[in-house]
Amino acid sequence: MAEIKRVYSQSLPAMKFVGRCYTEVDKENGTFANKWGEWFSKGLFEPLAYPGDSEPFEDCNAFYGLCRIKEGEEFNYWIGAFLPPDAPVPEGYDSLDFDAGEIAVCWVYGKEPDIYFHCCFDRLKEEGYEWTADKNGVRWMMERYTCPRYTQPDDEGNVILDMCFYTGFAISD
Repeated sequence: MAEIKRVYSQSLPAMKFVGRCYTEVDKENGTFANKWGEWFSKGLFEPLAYPGDSEPFEDCNAFYGLCRIKEGEEFNYWIGAFLPPDAPVPEGYDSLDFDAGEIAVCWVYGKEPDIYFHCCFDRLKEEGYEWTADKNGVRWMMERYTCPRYTQPDDEGNVILDMCFYTGFAISD
């Protein structure tokens, strides 16, 4: 059974999310695991490495599943990475520009697939966080696959998936 190990706030600089957008029709067996498999088998993360030696925010080199949720509109699931605001977008990829802001991060500890189905909302409220919509009425959340928390299971076979919720973070026009 999955559990929340840590909840904290993280400040993010203005940045660009570069990746590809998927919708419900792209799922297989109710998940986007097929798309993640495609990304790894085809090396689609390779052109998205964060440039330079410094990290402008903790875990900037992680892999991300970014969810765009707005009532009355189609759900979007992006796979990709965050890059500097002026980073070029490689051919075959799309991008979203984000303003600087805050996210609430929940470390969900457990085994797959349990970690994907743990609801963080009650714990976020207990900790004083509110998942807010941006100025366009869109709610953004992301799965952050961080090395080694996610990629190297502990002695019990558990990993940590970062579930992140925007709490004062707006997408740029």
